[in-house]
Amino acid sequence: MSIQSTALRCREIVIGVITLLFGFPQHASALELGVGDWQAHGFVSQGYTLTSDYNFFGNSRGDGSLDFTEIGVNFSGHIQPNLLLAAQGLYRNTGGSDREDFRLDFANLDYHIPLGERATLGIRAGRVKNPFGLYNEARDVVWTRPVVLLPQSVYLDSLALRQAMIASDGGILYGRYAAGDHALTTEFLVSEPLDNTGGAAEFLAGIPNVRGEFEGRPLLVGRMGYEWQEGRFRLMFSAVDLDRDFKSTTPGVSSGNIQTFYPLASAQLNLESWSFTGEYGRITSKRSGFTPNGAVLENTSENFYVQAQYRFKSDWSALLRFDSFTADVNDRSGRYNAAITGLPKHNFYARDLTAGLRWEFQRNWLMAAEYHSVWGTALLSPVDNPGLMQKNGPERWDMLTMMISYRF
Repeated sequence: MSIQSTALRCREIVIGVITLLFGFPQHASALELGVGDWQAHGFVSQGYTLTSDYNFFGNSRGDGSLDFTEIGVNFSGHIQPNLLLAAQGLYRNTGGSDREDFRLDFANLDYHIPLGERATLGIRAGRVKNPFGLYNEARDVVWTRPVVLLPQSVYLDSLALRQAMIASDGGILYGRYAAGDHALTTEFLVSEPLDNTGGAAEFLAGIPNVRGEFEGRPLLVGRMGYEWQEGRFRLMFSAVDLDRDFKSTTPGVSSGNIQTFYPLASAQLNLESWSFTGEYGRITSKRSGFTPNGAVLENTSENFYVQAQYRFKSDWSALLRFDSFTADVNDRSGRYNAAITGLPKHNFYARDLTAGLRWEFQRNWLMAAEYHSVWGTALLSPVDNPGLMQKNGPERWDMLTMMISYRF
């Protein structure tokens, strides 16, 4: 696609989104569907990204990129007092890092029963959001994110894994027990992962442009949590267990097996004006069958961030975050992997210092902006950056991203 056609497409998108945004009433609320408690909600968000040396969400160098659009419509209602149906359709465009455009984000039935006065047990089945970390289930909506982007080391928006991480087709068994100011929660998911969508096959196989499909054992995800005073303090532990067979249809590329285990510890403290959040995880992966000699490739990465958010006015907040990703815990500088692969050493890590602002300037309107100073390129999309594997790119780069959103 030429620069001129890309620019034309960007202008068409932003004009359409802005027209749609400002066509909404200023104080809209949920759309009542006229049947019981059934309601519809929606959101329209348009972002802009400007980077110094690499591309993030489209061709963001130079004049920046408008390839950052999120539009969703959802509905929900009770079929029975303890049986809820909910579904959401989503359009998302973020350049080369998300190739799905329109998709069914979730559609499920949720049935729950009380167990005495303090406990609840339930099951959710259909296309469900994967219960992982603090932000995964609601990450499609900028209103539920602290500023524009989530910490990339943990939530991987710029890589092809995003759609596979956020939802899957299966069922969740969940429970909650509350006593006074304290509550315990647990969720367990068994599902068919969406690992054949959005380029996830290439990422998981570790082979660029590979074609084929995953099959095999269901995805297992578990999460346990503790809350004090209805979320004033939160502790969580999540774990993802994936074991899939890849059936290659690419000439010269063998089929193989991929095993991934991703535990994540999360903590959050919410005070009157401050929120402090941190998450730490390690992804252990094992790939076998892809190499001619049958070698098993094992690797463990490290992912963590710490952030502070300050609400200095009722409609304004500021954020400061440090986000870190290390592709190989045994090679934190990237020197060893660079020597054996010929790639730049900064391809194997990313350190991101972020400062952001958020302004809810009307009841249903939000603007957010953040600046990133980044060392390393491990979390950049190779689709948006076809020259990423060359040695002439700098280690340090900068990014400014902004978003305006309307919801009802």
